Amino acid sequence: MIKIVGVSGSRVQEGNLEAYLAEALSHAQGQEGVETETITLADKQIGPCLHCNWCIKNQTPDRPCAQQDDMGDIYARLLAADGVILASPAHFGRMSGALADLMDRTRAFVHGKIYRFPLKNKVGGALAISFFRGAGLETTLAGIDVFCLTHQMILAVSGLYHLGAGAYATRNGMGVFEKEPRHMALEDNYGLVSARVLVDRMIELIRLIKAGQEALKR
Repeated sequence: MIKIVGVSGSRVQEGNLEAYLAEALSHAQGQEGVETETITLADKQIGPCLHCNWCIKNQTPDRPCAQQDDMGDIYARLLAADGVILASPAHFGRMSGALADLMDRTRAFVHGKIYRFPLKNKVGGALAISFFRGAGLETTLAGIDVFCLTHQMILAVSGLYHLGAGAYATRNGMGVFEKEPRHMALEDNYGLVSARVLVDRMIELIRLIKAGQEALKR
């Protein structure tokens, strides 16, 4: 069984980013032997990394970080995943603060007493949406990619967007607000295809990694 966890880094509940991520995960769920899970940060309380270094000396298997907030449950979900899709809106040409805080808190997965690169060889993928063209799709994707590479994850991309997959939240990326449909990102056919191709690539890589790991055990 393959498990893919998707993280929506938007503070908007049931908005364009959640809908876009849901389409990607639905495509994954439709494939044999794949299950998915969604984590939305819209209702989560996650503080920034305090760089207190508690994790270096005091970390335990069930408590990666000194702070006790919603990140505690997310650590466990990331550990259980074979693949992780990190999705963010482009805010001022970069990822959201909510997703950045989550990423920073995984410092406990790099320098911790117990956990040292536990995300290594998991497959990572980046999704992004922006309100208009040139608003930061590529830079947002690049930031997520660097996170994956820092954790020594295997990076999947769609090839349609070189750094991941992306969509516009306005028609043709023109930045003109329309009340309906609510999820304009789902009207971006190129963006939807890029998300599906990204998911296909993630699943392909996960299967290859699992097969390789099994072969090494023999």
